[in-house]
Amino acid sequence: MKTEVLFINPGNPRGAYQGLLDEFTAIAPPLWSLLLAHHVRKQGYPTAIYDVNIEGWNENTANELLAKHNPELIVLLVYGHHPSASTQTMPIAGKIARDLKTINKDIPIIMGGTHPSALPERTLREEAIDFVAQGEGVYTISQLLAVMRGQGTIADVPGLWRCDRGSPVCGSPARLVADLDGELEAQAWDLLPSLGRYRAHNMHCFQYFSQSKREDFTDVRSPYVTLFSSLGCPYSCSFCCINAVYGKPSLRYWSLEKVVSWLDYLVAEHNIRNVRFDDELFILEPHRSERLCDMLAERGYDLNIQVYARVDSIKESLLEKLKKAGVSWIALGIEAAAGKVREGVGKRTRADVFSVVRNIQKHDIGVLGNYIFGLPDDNLETMNETLELALTLQCEFVNFYCAMAYPGSLLYKEALAQGWTLPERWDGFSQLGYECLPLTTKHLSAATVLAFRDAAFERYFTNPHYWGLIKEKYGKTVVGHIERMLQIKLARKILGNG
Repeated sequence: MKTEVLFINPGNPRGAYQGLLDEFTAIAPPLWSLLLAHHVRKQGYPTAIYDVNIEGWNENTANELLAKHNPELIVLLVYGHHPSASTQTMPIAGKIARDLKTINKDIPIIMGGTHPSALPERTLREEAIDFVAQGEGVYTISQLLAVMRGQGTIADVPGLWRCDRGSPVCGSPARLVADLDGELEAQAWDLLPSLGRYRAHNMHCFQYFSQSKREDFTDVRSPYVTLFSSLGCPYSCSFCCINAVYGKPSLRYWSLEKVVSWLDYLVAEHNIRNVRFDDELFILEPHRSERLCDMLAERGYDLNIQVYARVDSIKESLLEKLKKAGVSWIALGIEAAAGKVREGVGKRTRADVFSVVRNIQKHDIGVLGNYIFGLPDDNLETMNETLELALTLQCEFVNFYCAMAYPGSLLYKEALAQGWTLPERWDGFSQLGYECLPLTTKHLSAATVLAFRDAAFERYFTNPHYWGLIKEKYGKTVVGHIERMLQIKLARKILGNG
């Protein structure tokens, strides 16, 4: 059967993660492609997905794909493991579009995702594409397909950027999907290669690995899926670009019955254990979270779940239910220690993070602490305060980020207004990449911030107290795994070390 719509998930994991890719990072399925592919297929369009993160891309791939599928429309969705990973994916997304157009310039290509939604005009001008879908893309893509079948006019397609006599134009903005259960009812998992080719982040499986007594760490990290139970975020942290897709702070939910039905299917048909919920705030409404936990606990699945939460959203009464449901990791946006630094990017005064972290750990749930160095008001003293906070809290794992003005964030708008130096290349927004170029602060250079971040990472994971925590909680094998992680040294262009 002919493929009418070909979804391509672009990615350059080697460039994004360097040597960490081989053993330590996650390889997540393309969740937005899965949702939209199911949506258009349900409308009668034969559909396929090609995941570059799994299958790769070389000089022959474009020709092979077009020969195999001969699609009427190609959809390039530029996302990543988290919202900020979209911009760093643009170089490979652009190359894919150019390669496809070299083979057949007449097949229309539409590009969507976080970065294209943030910069639709620029994306349309710079890339070898015909259209940009600004927003979620649900109605934009389906109505564009209808126009291609002779139904309606292209000027009436909501959220669609196109060129009209050489100038980018867009009609009405696309509305957000109100009925998630009805419009985005499922994911097209059958269009992917085996889910066994996707894997959870290394830390996600620390506990399971320590209990399994296996020698091969990668063996327990697959298969792996990511899911949404909600879309959007009601907050406006200035460093975050998530609302580039949604247009404004908002939050919508799938029904709990729908979410649990997905897990029923994934457990039964794909033997899924490792799950990450990619909701910005999985834990926000306590009653909803408790009910979902109860529903999962009733099923008795042996799940290994990671979720995201704000520090001030964690209530001790919920933690026991989370554990029973299979939640083994909670990722917290701790960000920075100094109140002035946090307030400068729209974060409220931090809740009692110490008691929150200890309560989570008391329920045998690991904490993934997320910190940012180099926010606009940061100096060496405040960055050291953040590092000391991280060392004192002793989360089971941490992500140390540099502040970046991602397109679509309020910080990006401020950077343009203030004339701050931004990366000349989109891969300069890659946190772990060679080209990484963080923001300068009011007091520090980009190189100083990046050098501090890399040194802080080394200090955290070689801290004797941290070693003691990991050895006691997860055992010697996980300690050895972290030792191997520390042997990977990131090459950084602005630091002259690669």
